[in-house]
This record gives sequence, structure tokens and C-alpha cells, in this order.
Amino acid sequence: MQNTKLIRLLKTFSGPEMKKFRDFVISPYFNKNKNVIRLNDVLMKFHPDFEAKSFTEENIYSVVFGRGKFEYFKIRNISSDLYNLGLEYLRLMPNPSTFFMNDYNLMVQLRQRKLFGLHKKLVRSMEENFKNTEVKDSPFLYSNYLLTAESQLVDLFEEPSSISGILNEFESFFEFLIYHLLQFYNLMIHIGKENNVNIDIKMIDEVVNYLEKGPVSKHPTTISYQYLILLKIKEKEEYYFKLKEHYFEHFAEMDASAAYRAHMYLFGFCADMYNFKGDRRFVKEGYELYRHSYLNNRVTSGEMLYPDFVNFIKVFVRAGDTALARKFISEFAEKLPEDQLDNCINFSNAYIAHYEGEHSKALAFISKVSFPLAILKVQVRIMQVQLNYELSFYEETRSLIDSFRKTLLKEVVISEDYKNSILNFLKLTINLINIKQETSRKTQEFETQKLSEIINKTQSNHFGVKFWLEDRTNELY
Repeated sequence: MQNTKLIRLLKTFSGPEMKKFRDFVISPYFNKNKNVIRLNDVLMKFHPDFEAKSFTEENIYSVVFGRGKFEYFKIRNISSDLYNLGLEYLRLMPNPSTFFMNDYNLMVQLRQRKLFGLHKKLVRSMEENFKNTEVKDSPFLYSNYLLTAESQLVDLFEEPSSISGILNEFESFFEFLIYHLLQFYNLMIHIGKENNVNIDIKMIDEVVNYLEKGPVSKHPTTISYQYLILLKIKEKEEYYFKLKEHYFEHFAEMDASAAYRAHMYLFGFCADMYNFKGDRRFVKEGYELYRHSYLNNRVTSGEMLYPDFVNFIKVFVRAGDTALARKFISEFAEKLPEDQLDNCINFSNAYIAHYEGEHSKALAFISKVSFPLAILKVQVRIMQVQLNYELSFYEETRSLIDSFRKTLLKEVVISEDYKNSILNFLKLTINLINIKQETSRKTQEFETQKLSEIINKTQSNHFGVKFWLEDRTNELY
């Protein structure tokens, strides 16, 4: 019986759920078959593992039906009946999407039976309960619309000429509608960009024009979707800062999926401004977002993905908060997959030591790192080049650059944008070495000025390489 659909279902029930399910099974409203009750009672003794040696169809049969010849179809039929009762039990269990349905059904029944006093009392009671709801997510908005519709009928019965009820019903329906409309627009825009496909998003131009006029709702998640759409389509800083302010202020009121999307796109914008624009302001911006995630326990929902771990360290250290980076390591290292633990710890220690100017120490740490992921391998090689240069190991730096360039050109999973940025960084690092080894001060000053202009015009900032080149060039003046 171990692999039957009945047992697979019962394995998902907790101990308290099994007790409630027994009450359900013995209720004559749902079941009148005493053999099904006996089957459930005997199966409860084997819950939750159902792995005892005595757990066989024959033994179960003898307990349910008594001694006699085993009949497969008899045990199969009552097992099927119990399984169907299990499904019916789950149908009646409340969940986040239907928490209001029982009360709503009761409201409708009271109204249809013309018990208007009881109907009004229940409506007003639920309105008070709804006022205290903290996270007003999609199920809440739908439930609130249904409740408002019932409230409008209460007003209509008492004052037929009143229009306040219908206005409230319209507002609640609009909140529900605009929430889902903007949610879908966000999803469609995201799918189109991620998959590089052209999706016909109905009325998107008209909707964007409407969204640009100002806040379209008082609902925090809806507003976050509004600013997300504007940020994705317009790509303007003003929408980044509006979304960030809203995100920080209303984080606790937003549903988890919306908060996740807001963080993801806010940091994505920061990353673009950092990597492609080389805007140093967004070092602090990225830090504030990741620090907020850390302080609000949104670092991980389970196992720590090692690229995410590394990213937290880089963001904290780039902003100068090495203390928080070390605290993060001590708290989350145990969540890392075992095969990447040493790589992550050594990389993190190297990154911190590099920032703090302990170049020899950083080089020792980074030499122990061997990530399997290509994008992280590249970052390891970049740091090795930088550290060898900063330690004045110029010939070693030239050799590293030569081998790194050859490896990078063969790499198929690194995008051309990233490759070109890193290849240009390697070329300009060679120029730095040549200037450092130049004996003529006049020539050195001329080449330094020329190099500074080239960096400004041609170098993007993937992995912070432009900032590093600028800082090293400034040291030459």
C-alpha cells in the first residue's frame, strides 16, 4: 500500500490534521460507511511513515473486515472511498485565497433568506476585521470587493437613494482590477525583455500615460507595480528613487512576491548604473538595498545559493562596510552548499582584505578559490590581476593578463559586452604598467593624462574595473 494515492495523501497530513480528518470521516454528514471509518482508524496507527512490517494490505484487511479470505477489490474500494473523503476534506480547508469564502457564503445566505438584521451585523463585523489586515494582497482585495458589494446592499436597503455604497463598491473593484492589471503588465514586460521577444501588450501606451500622472492607488503593492512598470519602460532615475522610497516605507505592507520583484528590479537598475554607466552613487544605493534585505530577514528562503552569498559580500565591502560583511559570513556560511563553502569563504576574505589594503593576504586567499561558475571564475582572475599589479609584481601581472585573455576569448557563456569590457581592462592595465615603468616624468605625465581620457571614454565598469583603473591612474599624478 506504500505507493497508493491514499497513503501518499495521508503522509502529507500532520498529526493534528489526522485527528481533524478522523472527525470528518466519522461524521455521518460526509460518510456512513463504517468500514471506511475502521480503515482510517487503523491507518492512523501507522501515520506518518507507514513503514512498519505489519503495514500490509492483508493485515489491514483483517483488521477492517475480520478473519476470512483476502479480497483485493473490497480493500481497494474502501481505500478509494477514504481517498475521496481526503480530497473532500482538503476542499473544505481554508487557504489564503479562500479565507473569506465561508463568511461570504453565510452573508449571501442570510441576505437571501431576508434575515437583514443578521446580515448587516455580519457585514459590519467583517468590515472591522478587514480594517486590521496588515498585508492587503490579491485574495484580500478580491474579498474586500465582495464585502463592499454586500455593504452596498446594506446601505441600499436602509437608504435607497444613497450613492455612497455604489461608489465604495466601484473603488474596491477598481483596486482589485488595477492591482491585477499592473501585475500582469509587469510580468509581460519582464517576459519580453528576458526572452528577447516582442509581446503585444494591450493598451500599454495608454496605461503608461495614465501611470505617469501620479499614484493610481492607495494600495502599497499596486503602487510598487506602478513604479516598476515606469522604471522598466522609461528607465529614468526618478522612478528608481520613487520606487525605492515606496519600497522602504511600505515594505511590511507589501505581499512577498511584490517586495521580491521590487528589490530585484531596484538592484538591477543599480547594477546597470554601476556596470554600464560607472556611476559611483549606486555603490551606496546597492548597499542600502542589500542591507535592507539583511535587516528584514530576506537574504534567503532556504539553502543559500553561493553566487548570492558572494554578491552580498561584494555589495557590503564596496560600500566600505567590512564589519557587516564579516557578520554576514558568520551568520550565513553554514547555509552554503558544502562543496562551495571554502571557495566562498576564501573569496570573501580576499575581497575584504583587498579593500582594506592587505594585498598579500588577499592574494593568498584568492589563490585558493576555484569556482565552477564561469562568471565567478572571471572575477577571481580580475582580482588576481589587480593584486599582482598593486604588489608591483609587474611581470607576473603581464603573464596573468596574457593567459587570462586567451582563456576569456574561448569562454562561450560570457556575453560579448562582458568580454569586451574585461579585455579592454586588461589592455589598459598593461598601459598602467608601462607608465609605472616609464623613466621620463614628462612622458609619464603625458601618458597618464591620455590613459585617463581613454578610460573615461571606452571602459565600462563590469565588476568595478573602471573604478579600479580610475583610482590607479589617479595615483600616478
